[in-house]
Amino acid sequence: MSIYSLNAVSGTPIYRQIVDQTCQLVASGQLRPDQHLPSVRALAGELGINPMTVSKAYSLLERDGIVARRRGLGMVVVETSITPAETIRPQAVALVEAARRLRLSRREIAAAIDQVWTTDEEVK
Repeated sequence: MSIYSLNAVSGTPIYRQIVDQTCQLVASGQLRPDQHLPSVRALAGELGINPMTVSKAYSLLERDGIVARRRGLGMVVVETSITPAETIRPQAVALVEAARRLRLSRREIAAAIDQVWTTDEEVK
């Protein structure tokens, strides 16, 4: 079972979903420093995607200092100061942009978030 949950119809490129989810896994402690990521081929096969997609995601994660390439070992998570709040910033930006296009007030968007939060807690 994969640690990634991809959505092919979300509008977010698959490589970006891998990057974002990896950052979230690191920030939440589910992926720890020195932990190995699956090889490009292994992850591509597991997810049923092109290996170049995984390679692009891994390159971006390496560029951002989330993972490092270790000769003979593949990609490993590095010590980082990424916080959970930082990992949801892209979604927050998209939400605010959508709200502004719809001319929603801060109060209206906060109410929508509260409604989703409350509904989600009731399901659990």
